[in-house]
Amino acid sequence: MTITKKMEKSTFSLVSVTVVAALLFSAVAALGQEAPEGNASATGSAEDMLFKLLLIQADVQGSLSDMDLDVANASQNLSATGLEGDEAREVLSRLLESNPNLSDAITINEDGKIMIAECKECKGVEGDDISGQEHIAHFLTTRTPTLGRELLTVEGYNATALVYPVFSLDGEFIGGVSSIFEPDKVLNGLIAPRLNETSYSFWIMQPDGLIVYDRDASQIGKNLFENPLYRPFRSLLALGETMVAERAGHGSYDFQVSEGNKTVVTKDVYWTTAGLHGREWSLAITRIVE
Repeated sequence: MTITKKMEKSTFSLVSVTVVAALLFSAVAALGQEAPEGNASATGSAEDMLFKLLLIQADVQGSLSDMDLDVANASQNLSATGLEGDEAREVLSRLLESNPNLSDAITINEDGKIMIAECKECKGVEGDDISGQEHIAHFLTTRTPTLGRELLTVEGYNATALVYPVFSLDGEFIGGVSSIFEPDKVLNGLIAPRLNETSYSFWIMQPDGLIVYDRDASQIGKNLFENPLYRPFRSLLALGETMVAERAGHGSYDFQVSEGNKTVVTKDVYWTTAGLHGREWSLAITRIVE
């Protein structure tokens, strides 16, 4: 059993771009934006930044939606096979083959116990109780699709889990299927090609302040609101609070050029959001104001 939504995904991407474009331009108009200071033109730079941001937003949302659809398909198939056994393992194997961005996949029962696992480095985890993990606890309570916060794995890399409920053919909740992906790798594959040969930078933040992605890789995994690196830059902290509160907008902040270049500069920024199942990421495109 496979869900076919190619046309819906294309429509969704077009709609999301249109909606976000309206949000962004409304935000800029509401702010009464004046011509940027420095060498950049008032129209060219702003329009180009917005255009690049919209393209990346569509790419990111599309990638998230593709992974979501693939895990949803696995959930449908596991309704017929159950959560363990050779047929269930085959469902997980097909899931990982269908989307190279997904690296590990497991099934869990209604108590949060791992029934089977398909991944490169997860030997010995079957039978483990993971009900205490935040996203699993939320999933078991709501029995709804869940996108977890990015966390550092025991293997030492950052990952995010996408979980879907599994119901028996009789409609009984029996557990779920969970698959993880590495946001920084997925996002860099989408963002880097869009920004090559430009002077723009880009970063993505969770609502709790965790930097999920940054063109300056040294920033990934740091928390904007907690890491001492950011504490002296009040305009950056204020911007972060605004980005959490507002889904799209424009602003500026002071920060060092990069981890390797501590010269403090002013950066112009536009942001919007992408996400799944109520969890959103703030996507920010920036340029140095010269």
